[in-house]
Amino acid sequence: MSGENLFAFLRTVAARVDLLDSLKVQSKDEVIAAAADLGLPFTAAEFDDLVWALEARLAERRGEAFDAQFPLWQTLWGQFYLEYVVRDVMTSFDDSDFAAVLAERPRAT
Repeated sequence: MSGENLFAFLRTVAARVDLLDSLKVQSKDEVIAAAADLGLPFTAAEFDDLVWALEARLAERRGEAFDAQFPLWQTLWGQFYLEYVVRDVMTSFDDSDFAAVLAERPRAT
């Protein structure tokens, strides 16, 4: 499933600072193409949906509203979005959290 590919890709990027440094300045389309080149394809819609779901789950875990005032948005300032996702969002979860998010999402038909 490509949702699993997304999480595997983000873990790969987290483990490879050189890859994060080169991709963080790329467009979303370029990042998605790089993921496909690594054999981990996913779509822009899947990226948006799954990362949004993780951010909402993190807000819930922190007992905070997931809205325009979500305190974690402050962390995003001064970073590229991919850095924020890899360093701040992904590190807040483990494999069981990723599996739960995937299970909650509707599957493409």
